Order: sequence, then structure tokens, then C-alpha cells
Amino acid sequence: MRKVRNFNINLRTKEILRSIKRLNAETEIDAAVEIEVQRACRYYLSFISPSVIYDVLKKDLSDFAYEKDAPAKWIARSVFFVSIGDQLQKEGEENPSLFSRCGENLLSTIAVDALDQSKSFVCRLIAKEAELEDCSITRAIEIPAEFYPPIIEKIPIDKIEMAFENGVLFPKYSFCAMVYWMPNKKKSNK
Repeated sequence: MRKVRNFNINLRTKEILRSIKRLNAETEIDAAVEIEVQRACRYYLSFISPSVIYDVLKKDLSDFAYEKDAPAKWIARSVFFVSIGDQLQKEGEENPSLFSRCGENLLSTIAVDALDQSKSFVCRLIAKEAELEDCSITRAIEIPAEFYPPIIEKIPIDKIEMAFENGVLFPKYSFCAMVYWMPNKKKSNK
């Protein structure tokens, strides 16, 4: 089991702008809103504290039976929980009109981008570990909440201030996913 806290992420301002444009059903975003989104990204970045906890579960030792999109020859899977903390949500509740020109979707769009960046970070870490074992990994597959209890027995999410209550992960901006490990094909000597 490995735990990483407070790693650096970069918010993708252009992706956030595209998402806001799509969510607000606008054809174009004016320059003032674009500048405000950039300011909001810089401001809210200080309230994001990403953390991840993950472990590698060998195929024969896995207790849960969720095998969506499983490749034919997988040997293990890495299951991970990612959170960006609850400070961003608290700041949004305390100051809801701070960046009001950007629309009501700004905070959730920033949170989703931060989670996506955190997921990319952990997938890179796992890919490096898999490479050392002469394996590659699949894309990340989100795990449904009904499979969390047996996973939480193996991966203590409370170590990164996460909780699972009444079928919901806390803090709000958190999720669980997995990647499969597949052995790399051996090159034949001909």
C-alpha cells in the first residue's frame, strides 16, 4: 500500500474554459470571463490538497469480483482512491459569489479537472511500478460504490481523510478506480 499527499497538480485553464462554455451553452466566452477563470484557477489551487492511496492486488488474491473491461491476460490490478480534500468545497460554500461572472459551474469544473489531474498522476506512478515488473497497465476504470467495502478492508482510506458512508465517498470530490497489469510480450530471438 502506498500513500501520496499534497502532490503538485496544474489546473488546465483552457480545458476548464471549454467545459464552462459547454455547460453554460455559450458559443463564445469573452475576454473578461477568460481572465476571471484564470484568476479563479490560481486562487482555488491553494485550496486543493490532492491525496491518493493505492495498492496492487494480485489476481489470485483479489477478494472482490468486479472485472469490467478486464484484459484476457491480466496478472494484477492496482486499486486507488483519489481525493482533492474538502477545502475547495468549503471555500466555495463560504464565498459563493467570489467569481460570479464565470457562472455557477466554475467550482465543480475546477474540482473535476483537479481530480482528473490527480488520477493522471497516480496512473503515471503505477505505470512506472508496472514497468519495473515488465508489465503495462490499462486505462483507469471507475469502480462502482457497491464494491468499495471489501476494497476498503484492504486499503484504509481514512489515512487520506476519506470516508465511505451510506454508499457515498467523502469528501465530495473523490473517487475510486483501478488499472489492470498485463505482462509485456516477450520479443522472440529470430
